[in-house]
Amino acid sequence: MAGTFKKIRRRIWLLLNIGVVFWLLLGVYCMQVPPYAFWPAGFVAFSLPGALVLNVLFLLYWVLRGAWYAVLPLAVVVLGWNYYDRLLGINLVQHLAPAEAKTLHVLSFNVHMFRAYKDDKDRQASEEMIDWIARHPADVYCLQEFYNDRESGVFNAISKIGVRYEKERFFSVAGVRDERETGIAIFSKYPIVDRGVIDFGMRSPNRVIWVDLNVTGDTVRVYASHLQSMSIKARDIENTYTALGNQAEMEREGRNLARRLRKGFIARSRQVEVLENHYTRSPYPFVVSGDFNDIPFSYTYQVLSKDLTNAFEVAGTGIGATYNGPLPFLRIDNQFYSRGLRAYAFETYHEMGLSDHYPISARYVVEPRAAEIAANK
Repeated sequence: MAGTFKKIRRRIWLLLNIGVVFWLLLGVYCMQVPPYAFWPAGFVAFSLPGALVLNVLFLLYWVLRGAWYAVLPLAVVVLGWNYYDRLLGINLVQHLAPAEAKTLHVLSFNVHMFRAYKDDKDRQASEEMIDWIARHPADVYCLQEFYNDRESGVFNAISKIGVRYEKERFFSVAGVRDERETGIAIFSKYPIVDRGVIDFGMRSPNRVIWVDLNVTGDTVRVYASHLQSMSIKARDIENTYTALGNQAEMEREGRNLARRLRKGFIARSRQVEVLENHYTRSPYPFVVSGDFNDIPFSYTYQVLSKDLTNAFEVAGTGIGATYNGPLPFLRIDNQFYSRGLRAYAFETYHEMGLSDHYPISARYVVEPRAAEIAANK
């Protein structure tokens, strides 16, 4: 009798394991589907990390049981390793650039308007954030939700970051409120030889800006991106927890969250295709950095990964969470790069917790023949 129950239990666990494998396959397929064409695909892809983690737990379970069924989750790990690589960076060896190499160090940071609309008691934190950026050793700063107030001693960020440290700059203003400007800014120690803006329509405050930089003889393009927000606030998460036990309230809050997520999935899937159409025509090697507001298991990330390399996957370590908000472990800020560049270091600055995003930076080698390769395209 005990043996019969043991067989039934194993079969149940095996069926559950097979179910997780199908979940994984469906999630991978849904990452290829633009949510503007079929929005439920965005939700299925968003759930993929859960399936990846469950598959590892099944692997451990079968190994501890000494069962040959471990072959199934092990095969998934091996064949789908590039998806696990998106989930966790395990680049433990510190790489260095060759001694004579040209390098480019890019910082990306959603500065959350330097907390300008917080209480006056936060002014010191705002000054600290601006000063931290201004003194950062990166060659290029890509700053989303940038805020500038020329009349303020605290928020005259263009002057404090660019003028004071003699950096070239390009600030694309998305909105003006009482002469105070918000948008995306790029600051560079290298000369800016060209620049431009990619708009996503008159009604969208989101956009991408780009600059072409003369990196000691080679031209490299850098994009600073800010795609549609998830629009999930701390209050939304708190309301969901508060509603536990109240079915009607839970359904209302659940629909509210689902509606916000759906809107974001659809908008970003359109925006990333506009961005892709632009960078595929770049005559130069390039970095696409910014706040993409999507996790590594999304249509947005899949489009960017199709022809580009993610700097965190190559040189990052750990989970690499960049969202400093109510949803933990989200990596929604990234840097992707094209051929002609090679990432050799990546860092997430969790000590700078004054914004709702953590800054990230990557160091690149500009390959010796980058200019020649680009010229022959």
